[in-house]
Amino acid sequence: MSAYRNQYIDINKWTRPGIKNNGVKKLVVHYTANPGAPAANHYRYFGQTLPAQNRNLSEKKQTFASAHIFVDRTEAICIIPLNEVAYHANDVQQIVNGQPYRGVAALKPNANFLSVGVELCIEKNGTFHPDTIARAEQVCAELCKMYKLDPTNDIVRHYDITHKICPAPWVTNSKGFADFKTRVEKRMDGVVVTAPVSNPDVTHTDTGRFIKNTVVSSDGLVLRTQRSASSSMVLNLPNGTVVKYQLGSTVNGWGYVEYTNSKGQTFHGYVNVSYIKSDNELKSGGKKKATSSKPKSTQKSKFSLPAGTFKVTSPLTRGEAVKRIQTALAALHYYPDKSAKNFGIDGAYGAKTANAVKRFQSMYGLTADGIYGPKTKAKIEALLK
Repeated sequence: MSAYRNQYIDINKWTRPGIKNNGVKKLVVHYTANPGAPAANHYRYFGQTLPAQNRNLSEKKQTFASAHIFVDRTEAICIIPLNEVAYHANDVQQIVNGQPYRGVAALKPNANFLSVGVELCIEKNGTFHPDTIARAEQVCAELCKMYKLDPTNDIVRHYDITHKICPAPWVTNSKGFADFKTRVEKRMDGVVVTAPVSNPDVTHTDTGRFIKNTVVSSDGLVLRTQRSASSSMVLNLPNGTVVKYQLGSTVNGWGYVEYTNSKGQTFHGYVNVSYIKSDNELKSGGKKKATSSKPKSTQKSKFSLPAGTFKVTSPLTRGEAVKRIQTALAALHYYPDKSAKNFGIDGAYGAKTANAVKRFQSMYGLTADGIYGPKTKAKIEALLK
């Protein structure tokens, strides 16, 4: 039985051009960057939503994107035949000597004609579910056998080709990707190896007793490999996540914590302690009581989403209610304007905010009209819990 099922989208110029490829030399691994959205949502997005959106845009503003197989914790769906081109790995992220960076020689000049794209869906906290990883291993093992590929050399990241930070969990943790390829190779021989339950990139030599604390930042908290905001991300810890803080480990505001998820996987790394709740035992360890950098009223109301309907109007609807919608969308990685200051959170319900709402709606099976209403509000709230 195959590790994936075929459910092809219709041929269209934006996501499935219907062009035959030139053979498969590599498998390119991606991540969806849509927290909580399963494979079926991406089938719907690339088959219906994105083509529909592009039809209403000028050619310069249209998006060409897709991949062959989407994998989540329960299923894997092949949406484009493997002998056809998908638009997944020919983007321009960096220019070198006047030419787009292309880091995998075997896939030059255009990786879309020489590879199969495999997308792993991510959980609400930005990580890969263990079952998603295991299913992706099965898919890649099957494809490697089909095309006589060597997992160690012939499974590459999107990052390796164009330097796009994709798949982000395996760009920040390259050993995790190397281990994935090793497990794929073993699966080809009929051996199943369970993925490790902790992140190996963090080294920590301090000792001290651990106590429980709670993440209280309404933005969530980033667990990092070093005591620095510029260091690699291990994973996002949503608001309310219970972690264990190591007494005496804080240096320059960064403390060492461990986090165990519902599957028993343990992650460890460093967090900004101003975003974890302090208690008497923490204070007795010589640490300053941690306080939020924002007023309590802002913390409590930041994700208090407004009722009613919001859409693009003339003049634009503006105010705190719109800002709360934008902030919640940004927390789920649906930014009104990712390149703008403060990610486009400006309190105005304009075209870019409507587009962010539409992208969110399309990923979660809602009517993708860019209008914020009760159903969109309910889904945002459910994901932010």
